[in-house]
Amino acid sequence: MDPIQVKEAIRSWLAPELESRDFFLVDVRISMGRKIEVYIDNDPGIQIEECAQISRFLEARLDENSKLVPENYILEVSSPGMSNPLKVPRQFKKRIGRRLDITLTDGSRLEAILKSADEQGVELEEYLPPQKPSKKAVARPEERHWSLPYSAFKKVFLHFEF
Repeated sequence: MDPIQVKEAIRSWLAPELESRDFFLVDVRISMGRKIEVYIDNDPGIQIEECAQISRFLEARLDENSKLVPENYILEVSSPGMSNPLKVPRQFKKRIGRRLDITLTDGSRLEAILKSADEQGVELEEYLPPQKPSKKAVARPEERHWSLPYSAFKKVFLHFEF
């Protein structure tokens, strides 16, 4: 199985199907030489049954093109979930106002609030944790803002506190 060829085929098959449902493709991963993971989403969030429908659609295409994948391939179609990084502009757009944990390509890290997003990049505001009440007034540092292209990111995750 040629992973690049399989990914390209999956992307081309899914493009019109996902567009017709107002879904979008986040990522396609191939591992262990036979496991294919496809991550899809939409703005209100994807449902299990919708993932199952896309899985059946994709499985039919893969079976029709049996030379692309081994006979015992494993196909998983799901939403990206909390443990996967944000990858495509539409994921960022649907998370405006959320707190992000960001690693830049230079290795530096940011914790920021996503203020806006478009096809080229994002506007971020530094996250400043709430101050504890104090009898003395403590000056807060001035907020920092960044405009960054997506190419500046190594990994971006939604910040979760439990």
